[in-house]
Amino acid sequence: MKEALFILLVVAVLFALTAFRYRKQIQTVLGVWRMLSAARSTSVTRQVDDSQKPSAGKLVNCAKCRTWVPEEGAIRVPPNMHYCSRDCVEQYVNAH
Repeated sequence: MKEALFILLVVAVLFALTAFRYRKQIQTVLGVWRMLSAARSTSVTRQVDDSQKPSAGKLVNCAKCRTWVPEEGAIRVPPNMHYCSRDCVEQYVNAH
């Protein structure tokens, strides 16, 4: 029994000396581990937040400047023309 206790004591001393010798490297590894854990939890939070956002809906192409805009925010001129702003409508009307 004394031999086992002595062996455990020697292993503990060796472990402590090794940890003391490589303490800077151990701190670096722990810092990297914390950084990766924080990044992982942040990405999971972002994924949850992104899934809760409403979708933009259908996109339409502006007839004048060819910019894609959500259909709800576009100006619709019959028979199937969409414009992104009043400026584009005025420019199109003045050109024709």
